[in-house]
Amino acid sequence: MILAIIFLITDLFMVGIAYAVYGRTAVAGYSDGMVLGVHIRREKQEDPVLVEFMKNYKKDVRKVYLGLGISGVVICGLCFWYTSIFMCVWCVWFLCYIVGAVGVMFRNHRKLYDLKIQYRWGTLGEDTEDSTTMAGVDTKTMMHSERMSLPLWYHIVLILILAVPFAFKGFRIYLGTFSENSQGWILFLTSVIVGVVFLWIAWIFKRGANRIYSENSELNFRINYLEKRSWSICFLVANICNTIAWLYLAYRMTKEEWIYNLDIIIYVAVMCVPAIIAMATSMWIKKQKNVLQSEDETPMYMDDDYYWRNGWYDNPGDPRLFVQDRFNSMNYTTNVGKPAGRYMFGGICIVVVVLLFWMCIVFLRMDFTPIRLIADGTEVRITSGYTNTTMKKKEIRSVKLLENGLPEDYYNRTNGSSDEKQLLGKFEGKKTGKCRMYVWLDQENVIEIKATDYTVFINSKDEDEMNTWYQELLK
Repeated sequence: MILAIIFLITDLFMVGIAYAVYGRTAVAGYSDGMVLGVHIRREKQEDPVLVEFMKNYKKDVRKVYLGLGISGVVICGLCFWYTSIFMCVWCVWFLCYIVGAVGVMFRNHRKLYDLKIQYRWGTLGEDTEDSTTMAGVDTKTMMHSERMSLPLWYHIVLILILAVPFAFKGFRIYLGTFSENSQGWILFLTSVIVGVVFLWIAWIFKRGANRIYSENSELNFRINYLEKRSWSICFLVANICNTIAWLYLAYRMTKEEWIYNLDIIIYVAVMCVPAIIAMATSMWIKKQKNVLQSEDETPMYMDDDYYWRNGWYDNPGDPRLFVQDRFNSMNYTTNVGKPAGRYMFGGICIVVVVLLFWMCIVFLRMDFTPIRLIADGTEVRITSGYTNTTMKKKEIRSVKLLENGLPEDYYNRTNGSSDEKQLLGKFEGKKTGKCRMYVWLDQENVIEIKATDYTVFINSKDEDEMNTWYQELLK
């Protein structure tokens, strides 16, 4: 049930963000001298061919995102069957989500570019038959570039604050009672990495070149200031959320000496706030830019559509490896016209596909590889589809058959899988301590094996098999 709810929210969130950033924004109309990322002169907005094209494009966008949203909700029902089957289907849905969201935009972008050439909507005049790159420089705007964004040391301070809990003895004791793979250490390192990533992104945007929109320097400054200042505030707020989320967990670790599921939910909820803020910031910036540009009487058209004709940037003559994305100013994309850009893009695609395939294999093994226990004269071996355990018989302190299921405790998974059917992998209990689970939750009886360093809980769907295991362990 919880897994279904998590993925249901995740799928709708992903589709909603993609639609707001790329789908809805792309069909919003004329912006930055462009329609759907293609430079077209302002007076051509009412051309019947363009109007009809945008009408059809809006229909395509609605169909694609509605289909992705509905299918993303429907497949969550598989969570009540087998988790592995759901994950395999979800991975296919995820690839369709990427291909669908990007494909509908890139495909129509190329169609509009071809229409621009065919009907001569070029920004250089009626007789333009091809796109020509034009460069614009506004030295006044460039001189004030560094003052547009917030100082980066704000982020550094927030990253340093993450280490404050270590000043408290109770927090250090809590972390010291767990293994190096405990949730506490993992969450701390995750928070540090997230903080550094936000710092890095803020640095990229701060160092990014200013864009030229008009022959009016004052307007150029106002628009660039709007973008850089707004995004720098957005990234700072994101880092503040990251710090608050970690400090909350650190407080709970110190006070309760444990991390409960509710604490993780609160942590994740706070970490989702930056995504909502980023989406709102993107829409607000676009709205304000449209207001400022609508007042401009001397727009400067810089037509480089030829290098974006397929939707991605392909310019062998540009030394830059990363360029600002045409469809969303918050993103940067690679220049596939350079070998390094092609290798990087291809490498990312391969890594994503391999990771999804590997994840499917792991989940299929967990659901369909049977659990086995073999006890010979000197050792006990437990095998499963995810993790195995081998212990010497002399390490076993006691063996019990628990007829009422697992002991009452709060178990945190440190490595493995947990759903409404099965607990499989390494866990840590607040009372039990380190333990390894091979437990089907629909079975009442569980064998408890207390070893020197950890406790093993194991059962089987076959009662006779479990009784055989129990008798072998007692020998």
